[in-house]
Amino acid sequence: MPPSRRTGLNVVTKKRPDGTTLRYFYERSTGRFLGHDREGAERYVRGDAADCEAGIVPGSIGWLIVDYLRDAEAFGTLALRTRRLYRGYLDRMREDWGDIPPQAVTRDEVKQIRQRLAATPRKANQVLSLLQILLARAKEKGLVSENVAENFGRYPTRKRTEIWTFDMEDQFVARARPTLQLAYLLLLYTIQRPSDMLQMEAGAISERDGRMFIALRQDKTGALIDVPVHQRLAPYIRARLAEIDTARSAEEYLIAGRIGRRTADLLVPSPRGKIWSLRNFSRAWDAVMHRLALSHARTLFRSGMTKGEVLDELKGMHRQRRDLRRTGIVRLAEAGATTPQIAAISGHSIDYCQRIIDTYLPRRTEVAVSGMEAWERHQTREVSKIVSIAASRGRLM
Repeated sequence: MPPSRRTGLNVVTKKRPDGTTLRYFYERSTGRFLGHDREGAERYVRGDAADCEAGIVPGSIGWLIVDYLRDAEAFGTLALRTRRLYRGYLDRMREDWGDIPPQAVTRDEVKQIRQRLAATPRKANQVLSLLQILLARAKEKGLVSENVAENFGRYPTRKRTEIWTFDMEDQFVARARPTLQLAYLLLLYTIQRPSDMLQMEAGAISERDGRMFIALRQDKTGALIDVPVHQRLAPYIRARLAEIDTARSAEEYLIAGRIGRRTADLLVPSPRGKIWSLRNFSRAWDAVMHRLALSHARTLFRSGMTKGEVLDELKGMHRQRRDLRRTGIVRLAEAGATTPQIAAISGHSIDYCQRIIDTYLPRRTEVAVSGMEAWERHQTREVSKIVSIAASRGRLM
């Protein structure tokens, strides 16, 4: 019997208006479109044979994802938080498109992906960026001749500029339980991310020359910093340290210590005394914000506002946890702190910190007034040293 010439492909040939022809390859068993390249389509159909590794079709999108994740230089050098973020998106992409060959991805399909994710612009931009990375690797390997995900416009994402007012701060601290009070003040006055704040322990606290410090290594950047403690934050930390000292001498702490990490040392532990997951911490935080919003809404309704007006007012006053880092930077800048001083506290590079200040520091009246007052205090009519130096250089030349 002669060998079968069936390849498992259905081929459709269409003639274009310009006279050229284009072939469309489909998998016969499923009807899946496999692109316009016969070699790639045949490689896909053969993918369930011996050359398929752990169910991964060689040359497919899933194969490119695995190859990227294994690349120590391209993926392994990213920050841990970035790798976690990318891994989540890549796992979803592999689930949805893993068996599809890169040749099957067209610009129209990339456009459709972009449109489907329009409601979540940040997610859309991230997926498009990762798809561009994968197809660029496919192009390097000779799997495609063109990266169809290149030069696609990204959705504009509005940068938040909201900051917490002192009144908002007082209301939250008054309404929250002690653990969340300390969490709020740590986020604001250390200018750190929630994930780093939840890892802070008593052992990282030190005192030098009458000043308290918190040492930490940032999870995202790996930067090791020693943050001076603001005088408003210090009493709350001392109260928490006293609680920890009491717990250390209790029998239940000794029992818990045999199980694993000494979670009682955490500055902001969960209600069970363990490391607080970001999800559960967020829920507890949002519960406080919800109570504050309800209380404020009742006040607005009593003042005669309509439901629509109340909703607009609440929307304008809504603040997020991430706004606290920006609030701390803004308050430092308003107080006259220099960019290197702010960067030393926040852990950013100086250049990146300056970009944050340029982006997030509102052009506030308070900043302008303080600048004018500083100018008014400097009433000397002496020639500026900078001008003198410049003039002397000119004479030397």
